[in-house]
This record gives sequence, C-alpha cells and structure tokens, in this order.
Amino acid sequence: MKKFKIGLIIVILAVFGLFVLQNLQFLLEKKSITLNLFFVRAYSTPELPMGVILLISFLAGFLIAYIVALFERFSLKNIIKALNYTIESNIEKIAELKNEVSSIKKEVSSVQKEQKQ
Repeated sequence: MKKFKIGLIIVILAVFGLFVLQNLQFLLEKKSITLNLFFVRAYSTPELPMGVILLISFLAGFLIAYIVALFERFSLKNIIKALNYTIESNIEKIAELKNEVSSIKKEVSSVQKEQKQ
C-alpha cells in the first residue's frame, strides 16, 4: 500500500509538471485583476503572473471550504452531544423498566406459589 501511495503521488506530480510545462507561457503572463463592487470603489491588483493569481484563488477557495466545514463540524458536535444524552436517558429508562418487570415477575410467581398451595 505504501508503494502504491508513492507511485500515485509520483504520477500526480508528473501530470502537474506536464501541465505547468505545456502552459508555461500562459502561467507567466502578467495580468491585473480589478474588483468592482457597487458599494466599494474599484480595487485593482498589481500585475501578477497568472500562475500566482491561480494559486491565490486556489488557496482562498481552500480556506473558505475549511471554514465552512469547521462550522458544520461544530454544529454536528452539538447534535452528537444531544443524541448521546438521549441514548443515556433511554438506557436509564430501560434499566428502570427491567427492574419493574423483574419485580412484577417475582410478585406473579409468589402469587402462583400461594395459589398452588
């Protein structure tokens, strides 16, 4: 399995390297991005290579996805706590009912013994 992982990583890096080599001219082309929102004055970035812009976009998307997943994890943790509390209360209720059933069985068996005699 370890050799498979290493081989897979090598294949992925080779494909990535091939992509970079075939698109080197595009990735090194300098561009400026302008952000124009209605309520904010237009912001323009300095001229950066397209590869850097793509890398920044990728990292921003990764960060946003991580933050969204983090909030989801916190909400799921609260749900798990509530469900564990429900499980514990149900286990206690089952124990109480088992005790009640055993006491009723004892009463019934004692009544049956008295009726036989």
